[in-house]
Amino acid sequence: MEEEEKTPELGVAPEATGTVAQRRGLGPRPQEVTTPVATPAAPRKPLVSRRVFVLGGFWSALGLALLGIFGPQLDFLYPRKVRGFGGPVPVSKENIPEPGGEPVRIFEGRFWLVHLQPGITPNGEETQGGVLALWWKCPHLGCTVPWRPDFSFLGRKGWFRCPCHGSTYTREGGVLVFGPAPRSLDTFPIEVREDGSIVVLTGPDKAKLGGKDNPSRAVRLPGVQYG
Repeated sequence: MEEEEKTPELGVAPEATGTVAQRRGLGPRPQEVTTPVATPAAPRKPLVSRRVFVLGGFWSALGLALLGIFGPQLDFLYPRKVRGFGGPVPVSKENIPEPGGEPVRIFEGRFWLVHLQPGITPNGEETQGGVLALWWKCPHLGCTVPWRPDFSFLGRKGWFRCPCHGSTYTREGGVLVFGPAPRSLDTFPIEVREDGSIVVLTGPDKAKLGGKDNPSRAVRLPGVQYG
């Protein structure tokens, strides 16, 4: 007696049974392999933004322009080892006039060097004698005051006389005797060296305002006989 074909259980599809599924080529499907897709990299941000670049160029150009305008002035004003007027001016022993001799003009320091005899000057000032550095700048309007050995005034020759407005100063200390100048010639400090030479400290910041006491500011030199 033939075996009856086994009827699948109610509610189960024939294809669901293992034997039928395998016979019909069914079964678990192989998993699909998905190839990953590369994500494009985000664009790099510039290291310097356009705004920063433009502003940097503007301020750099402005700074260079200001440097070109004010650089030379700053370089000129920068303190260095000053030589000539505005700094120490040495005067050798040979360039110092004899006591009572003609004033000597020191171009480098812009002053007249006079050598006074001790006693009372013809103008009535008292001095111990010595050298005196007279700034040749007239206190009136700044004109250069020359020595005038041929100029006669008050019965004697030899005066410092300003060519601009006629201010007149004595040979013995640059004391004002005539003219619109507000005071006598200003003086510079003097340092004496052991060898008989001197150093005059020049410059507006070193000048002492002139006055009737100018002859008393004279500095005596070692080894000089003052009569």
